[in-house]
Amino acid sequence: HAAESDDLSVGRHVVALLPGGRRVPTVIAAVVARGLHGDDTYVYSSLADGLTTSQVYLDSAAGAGKELDVRQTAAVNRALVDSGAHVMTYDAYLKAQSSHAARQTDNAAVVILGIALAYAVIAVANPLIMATAGRRREFALLGLTGTRRRQIVEVAAAEATVAVVVGTVLAAVATALAAVTQHASLSELVTTAPTVIPWTQIWGTVAICALVALTTASAATWSATRGRAIEAIGMRE
Repeated sequence: HAAESDDLSVGRHVVALLPGGRRVPTVIAAVVARGLHGDDTYVYSSLADGLTTSQVYLDSAAGAGKELDVRQTAAVNRALVDSGAHVMTYDAYLKAQSSHAARQTDNAAVVILGIALAYAVIAVANPLIMATAGRRREFALLGLTGTRRRQIVEVAAAEATVAVVVGTVLAAVATALAAVTQHASLSELVTTAPTVIPWTQIWGTVAICALVALTTASAATWSATRGRAIEAIGMRE
């Protein structure tokens, strides 16, 4: 597939860029009709310095798809003793590849979740600060009626808590609808599409948003209630 898409043919001179950054002029000796994964490239061992891994599939004498017997395994290990390579079963190879892919997926999810969480924190804190700044007159009236400053802060914190709870419920409904839609779509492609709910990340996100909301509301309200209440409502002695 790569040869067809890049117009490569036997005998053509190309420059191979090795992982270490070294450029080596080479010649295409053959085009593989079907590779291991679709677009594999085979190079001479002299060019393979610096390559991290390579895989070779071996068929057992018992038939394709069967594990190597003891004699074959010993023979392959003797042939590879100086290469640093090792033999593993097909299932073990798939398991290792799956584990590697899972780690990459987890790392990507952490990055994406971190960016989303940063925007969520900003979205939670910014409206609270703006709303609290506009309620100075309301807080001043509460102060004139005998409400203590600590009680005003507690009211603002309770309101922030209610907002977090309502937001969490709405987000859960929206997420559930999206997850059901994605599961239905994946089920058309995969026989058994697993459903994994990251409860740790979900509750961690809710806890962080709640902490930010309570801290921001309390701090903004405490700042808004500074000074004399009668001056905050625009009155003069």
